[in-house]
Amino acid sequence: MSPTALIAEDEPLLRAQLGEALALLWPELQLVAEAADGTTALRAIAAQRPEIAFLDIRMPGLSGLDVARAAAGRCHVVFLTAYDEHAIAAFDAGAVDYLLKPLDLARLALAVDRLKARLATPPADLSRLLAKLGSAEPAWLRWIHAASGATTRIVAVEEVAGFVAEAKYTRVLGVDFDAHIRKTIKELAAELDPACFRQISRSAVIHLGRIERVHRDGSGGMSVVVGGATLTVSQPYQAQFRQM
Repeated sequence: MSPTALIAEDEPLLRAQLGEALALLWPELQLVAEAADGTTALRAIAAQRPEIAFLDIRMPGLSGLDVARAAAGRCHVVFLTAYDEHAIAAFDAGAVDYLLKPLDLARLALAVDRLKARLATPPADLSRLLAKLGSAEPAWLRWIHAASGATTRIVAVEEVAGFVAEAKYTRVLGVDFDAHIRKTIKELAAELDPACFRQISRSAVIHLGRIERVHRDGSGGMSVVVGGATLTVSQPYQAQFRQM
């Protein structure tokens, strides 16, 4: 029988890209479920019983680590992560594999070869690895205090489409009111979860999951539409959007 897999990733473009790449590299693999959050992923694992689960470490609701912990012993796990510095150390033991964002086809091919070899054996015990990964996770910014006139509101960063520098303030895109904060783009780029937010220029940071469109012109220019605003992607930051 064909091996089966689930993909759990909250970025629709990356989820689609991984599915297409797997179809190319491993045509026999049957994708039985996709999920955009950890809760849906765990339910799909229980219902579909995939042999392999590709799990984003950071997802809404349950994280990929939570899902792997709850599904221990039921499937082989490949984690998706943006955190090169702690992922490499944590995965050195080779109990499971990992893929760094943005997705690299050569690295995925290596993971596929390893998975094929491991399917004949029971899923690895992930308890020590999960403990190491859990302790290594950074605490990213989750809430901001945004000003609208004389009123200050508390906004969850997951609701924000992006941030744009404007004079002395930073404009908040994607919320239902005219909001500004005093944090700089440089500060935000360091404090926001890189699995969700990426800097696209010296004056803007955007939420990857809220990109509406990506535009390219004939001269190598690129822009993205988020929160109803069209923002230019500077040349050094364009590589992360080449697959979109």
